[in-house]
Amino acid sequence: RIEIEKEEIPKILQSNIREKMIKQLKKIGFEYITLDLEGYRSGSMDKR
Repeated sequence: RIEIEKEEIPKILQSNIREKMIKQLKKIGFEYITLDLEGYRSGSMDKR
């Protein structure tokens, strides 16, 4: 799961940036990549 600032979401969704990010994350071992559309929230991984 990728969390970024809300303001950065449109930038990440640009095709060339998205494709580069996917390629690099898969290269280091990620099988699945998801983007949290709520953006980064401190402590969000602790909530269930």
